[in-house]
This record gives sequence, structure tokens and C-alpha cells, in this order.
Amino acid sequence: MESLEVIKKVEEPTEWVNSMVCINKPTGALRVCMDPKDLNANIKREHYQIPTRDEITSEMSGAKFFSKLDASQGFWQLKLHEDSTKYCTFNTPFGRYCFLRMPFGISSAPEIFHRTMEHMIEGIEGVRVYVDDIILWGSTLEQHNERLNKVLQRVKQYGLKLNRAKCQFGVTEITFLGDKLTAEGIEPDKDKIRAILEMPRPEDKKGVLRVLGMITFIGKFIPSLSSKTVHLRQLLHDGCEFKWSDNLEKEWQQLKKTLTAEPVLAYFDPKRKTKISTDSSKDGIGAVLLQAYGDNWRPVAYASRTMTVSECRYAQIEKETLG
Repeated sequence: MESLEVIKKVEEPTEWVNSMVCINKPTGALRVCMDPKDLNANIKREHYQIPTRDEITSEMSGAKFFSKLDASQGFWQLKLHEDSTKYCTFNTPFGRYCFLRMPFGISSAPEIFHRTMEHMIEGIEGVRVYVDDIILWGSTLEQHNERLNKVLQRVKQYGLKLNRAKCQFGVTEITFLGDKLTAEGIEPDKDKIRAILEMPRPEDKKGVLRVLGMITFIGKFIPSLSSKTVHLRQLLHDGCEFKWSDNLEKEWQQLKKTLTAEPVLAYFDPKRKTKISTDSSKDGIGAVLLQAYGDNWRPVAYASRTMTVSECRYAQIEKETLG
């Protein structure tokens, strides 16, 4: 890291000294970081808004070809102002060092890097960034290639280094932020589906929270999700004894069956006729955003929520109005 000019040795006294931590990378290698807990508590963040994956895919109507670019060691490509380096000093067994480039763990790092990346691609249609990932698309290969060339020119102009192993170019399907994107629409990542299907049934409340967290991530693909998880969520209530009942087993197996249906959501197209359909059950309400494709209506997104205790007492006709 010192030879890469990411850090440098510090000899003079410094007011701030952070602890060193080592984090395992997905590749198995170690990443040397600092623990900026106290530093983060004193940082004034700009709170630059980072888009959600749904906000990004909502712009992909007509997309048939995709490319994804990954910034290599993203944060390290941003130089710190000289006045900021002293706050990023950390202890090691070999003495004190300070970061010369944006270290991992700084609370404002993702939004600062994202803003920088957005500035880089400003004015190019059919391209969005999510922190250190760039995704672009086109309805034809020619349109895609034209946009890709513009992006690569900006990458060169700004001196951004890419991780070639993580980049994909001109493909007809791609995984981005947990979604599989194709010409047909949006599907849940098969690896995430497989992970849920292979999970053993929960044995305690922590297990229920873990399962619900994974299922909620792909909730937009599941109609009336809240009604399909009623008994699981009841296990989280205060004072509820954890006991796996027949109703829970039935709900658990039905959830897995729903996930194997491999739902595909259409990209939102502002030019198409659109409608929202709502429904309610005794436990929750659900909605689906639909768009017209000829004589058919395709789902764009599903949404649902549980009812409050007081809402559950409503008459069915009153429950219908909640949607």
C-alpha cells in the first residue's frame, strides 16, 4: 500500500490515531483498513442521494444489450485533501501511517465516490452508476456500442482504472445489484433464490429475521408477500413462544414454491398504458403495477404490507380501501 502511494509513514505527532483492522475480501485476500468509528461520529456528511436498484432499472425500458464496468479499488482512486490525511492516521505494529487516498469505512465515502462517478458520466444517455459500478444499456447493439464508447472515453479522460475481471461488455443478460436483467425484463438473481431454497427452516427468532431479510430483498417479485409470511412474522412478536407449527411449515414450503416460479417483471415504460391493482386479505394488503403489452398486462412491480392490529378489525370492504 505504501508503494502504491495509498498510505505513507507518519513521524510527527497527530491528534487523531485510528486502530488498524484487517477484513477478508471475497477472494480470500486481506484488506488493511482503519477503524474510523470515532472519526465517523465527527464527519459532516453531504448525504448525496444514491439511487436504489429499482430507480435505476425503471429507466431501462427497451433495453436488450448491457455492459457493466467496475472501478478497481474504487475508493483508493480518490485522493484525500492534504488537510484530511492527518485524520486518517492509524496504528500498526510497524508504526503509524496515514491514508493518502479515501479509505474504506469512512461514512461519507460511498456518497462522495458515487457523486464523482455521476459527474464523470453526466450527459450520457442510457448509463447509470451505483457507487463504483457503471451499468449501461441499449435497445440495439449499435445504440449500446455508441453509449459504451462515450463512457469509455470519459473513463479515459478522468483516469478511472477498471477491474477487467469484473467488467462485462455487450451481453444480453447481466446481474446488477441482485437482479438479473434481460431483454424480457427483470428476474431475481438465481443465486439468491438458490440460497433461500437451500436454507434450513428457522430454529429461532434470529433465523426468522435472516430468512425474512433475504425474502424481503426479492419481495418485488412476490405477489402479496405480507400475506405469505403472516405466521413467520408472528414468531417475532414479543412474548411469542418459538414453536414450529403445521401452519408455519405449510407457509415455509409455499414460500419456496412461489420462489421457484421464476417471475419476470417488465421494465417500466412511461409510454405504455399503466394501471395499479390492489387487493386485501384478513392480514395484509397488496398491490401490483401493471402495464399493457397488446392485449396482455405485465407486472412491473409488486408491493405489500401487513395490517395494523386496528386495521385487522376493519370490515372487508373497509380493508379494500386501504390499498
